[in-house]
Amino acid sequence: MTVKTDVISASPAAVLPGNRESKLVKIAEAVHRAMGFDPPIGNAGSNNSSAALLQGITSISTGAGPCSDSHALTENCEIEPLYRGTKKILLLAVSLAMLDQ
Repeated sequence: MTVKTDVISASPAAVLPGNRESKLVKIAEAVHRAMGFDPPIGNAGSNNSSAALLQGITSISTGAGPCSDSHALTENCEIEPLYRGTKKILLLAVSLAMLDQ
């Protein structure tokens, strides 16, 4: 067997001071909890939100449901939780749209 390793991303994890107390994060946390989710909220981003955080832009990352093996041929998601997760994302979008109202 031969194993080949390619670096596909070298993005560093990011921390933006004050991001945890931003309106964006507070609203997102409230929406998650209102929909029955217990969001794992931390101070650092190591996924899609890192690019924004590294530029000093408040950001979050969230998903619609429990999935595994992301971006692999074996990627899969549980279907039933996706319905509630989709509702959560729609509620989050509406809530954030009202942010400057």
